[in-house]
This record gives sequence, structure tokens and C-alpha cells, in this order.
Amino acid sequence: MPIVYKPSLKSVDVDYIEAEIGRAFPIEYREFLCKMNGFYLTAPDYAQIPLSAVDEGVISFDRFFGLLPEEDCNDVICFNKEFIEELEFLDEAVAIGEDGGGNPYVMVGKRGEQGIYYWDRTHLHESDLKNDFDIPERNDCGNLFFVSGSFVEFYDLVVKCVGGVPIFVEDI
Repeated sequence: MPIVYKPSLKSVDVDYIEAEIGRAFPIEYREFLCKMNGFYLTAPDYAQIPLSAVDEGVISFDRFFGLLPEEDCNDVICFNKEFIEELEFLDEAVAIGEDGGGNPYVMVGKRGEQGIYYWDRTHLHESDLKNDFDIPERNDCGNLFFVSGSFVEFYDLVVKCVGGVPIFVEDI
């Protein structure tokens, strides 16, 4: 399955993103953005990630956001400025990608809750019999489900779930 990524960012670009959304990124996420400015999956355009906390036992993954101001819904700054305040009760939350249906993947830096979470923002899994969320919603924002302990672990999981040997293609 092809993984299409945008040309890499410079460190100054990542500094700009951090300043715009008011968050400091972990080193491994900064390194990812300096290697690939986000990426998306093609043929098929999603991967299934295991998550035993929901009925189907899997959730979809579509893309990692990048600095893409011409693509509001894929731009890490635009997405965070529009939606992340719904998670203001979580310190240092940053939306870094999504499932293709409006449910973001969120990197949380708060001690005791650090890691990558699937944010059920659209309440897709709200009526599941099995709905073992890790962080309960507030003000109807949607529950969050723990997926992995670090960005690198999550990235590796996504690449593994793509299946076969992924082909990385730069979108110029």
C-alpha cells in the first residue's frame, strides 16, 4: 500500500507550528515532521488499527496531519485551532491525524495520561456495547481511547497495519 508524504519541513517550520498552536512537541514528533510533512494512505485509503476497547476491535487510520495551509482539513495548525479547545481539560493535547471520518488521533503530554489517543469526536462508538474508553468526555466532546504510549510506537503501529511492505512516495 502506498504511503504518500509531503516534502519535509525545516526545524523553523516546526517551531512555527508549535508557536501557532501553543504546544511544544516531543523530539520524535518533530523528527517525523522534518522527515515527512504528514502522510496519507492510498489504495486502500485507510488502515485498520487494533483497539480492543470498541465492539469491532479495530479503528481506522487515514492520515497524519502536516503543515498544509492550502488544505484546511489536513493542516495541523488549522485542525488544532478549530477543534482542540474541545479538549481544554487535557494539558498539552495536539491532534496529529485522523481516521478519515472526523475522529482525530491526539497526542497528550500530560503526566499520567501521556500517549496517543483515538478521540471519538463524532461519537461513532458511543452506542457500542464495548466502550472501554480511557478518558471520559466533557461537555459532549467525545471519549478518548488509549492507543499507544509514544508517537514512535504509534507510527510503527500504523506502518505495520498498512500490511505488506509499505511503499513511501513523496508528493511533490
